[in-house]
Amino acid sequence: MNTKNIIIILLSALLFSCSGDYLPEQNDELVVEGWIEDNGFPVVILSKNINISNKYQPLDSLSGCIVKWAKVTVSDGTRSVVLTGRYTKGYMPPYIYTTSHFRGEAGKTYRLTVEYDNHYATATTTIPRPQPIDELMVEQCAQSDTLYQISLRFNSSATEPNYYQLFTRVGGRDVRQYLAAYLGTIDSRVLQSGSKVPVYKGRDITMREYTPYYNIGDTVAVKLAHIDRTSYNFWYDYTRNLTTAGNMFFASAMSFRSNIKGGTGYWCGMGADIRYVVVGDVVQ
Repeated sequence: MNTKNIIIILLSALLFSCSGDYLPEQNDELVVEGWIEDNGFPVVILSKNINISNKYQPLDSLSGCIVKWAKVTVSDGTRSVVLTGRYTKGYMPPYIYTTSHFRGEAGKTYRLTVEYDNHYATATTTIPRPQPIDELMVEQCAQSDTLYQISLRFNSSATEPNYYQLFTRVGGRDVRQYLAAYLGTIDSRVLQSGSKVPVYKGRDITMREYTPYYNIGDTVAVKLAHIDRTSYNFWYDYTRNLTTAGNMFFASAMSFRSNIKGGTGYWCGMGADIRYVVVGDVVQ
């Protein structure tokens, strides 16, 4: 999951109403990116919206949008914990709110509250049970000696709707942040039992060149996240925007279905199964 992508894509729709050199005044809005996994610690990244203008703004200017002094609380209805903000390598931007004293549990519902300046944002999410990955496959791409495709198989229940989002992480276990896999949003109702699902590399706007495939020697973590319908709606809109946009910085104008009240973004519960593979080696 990558905050640079989220911030820019969520707010690019503001340009849709612009004409000529005129850019409308934008409201100060809180952007929330947060998740909690089964048996995992909550992680929340906070930013303010980007003031889009016709002046050049380098990616480094995003650091000024990071919110560092918020009160962030997570509750399961019985217990509440205030998260601690800290600089953490492996995330972009490298500032997160988290705690090591509170773990997610499948089947429970979690409420997020963010208080910052004149902002008050809330959201709720439920963690579904993890769905195991049955098989992870690596195959060489046709007509390429260096690129490889990763796919997986899993068996989702056919008697009820289930929703999933794929995430990838390339670069070893020291890289902490996952990127949403390109075209990685899955509705089980359109899957055939045991069908092979491609796992395309996550797309980061800092990449000068993008390929959905992997290089030999890449250490890849593949996360299959079982999510609720509300989270699925957000990731479906996010994926659709990436797919249809001709320019990642100024994407097609559309509304993102967000579960954040008092802001924008997402708070997502995940029942996650993670597998590791070194491209060219056997699955670990």
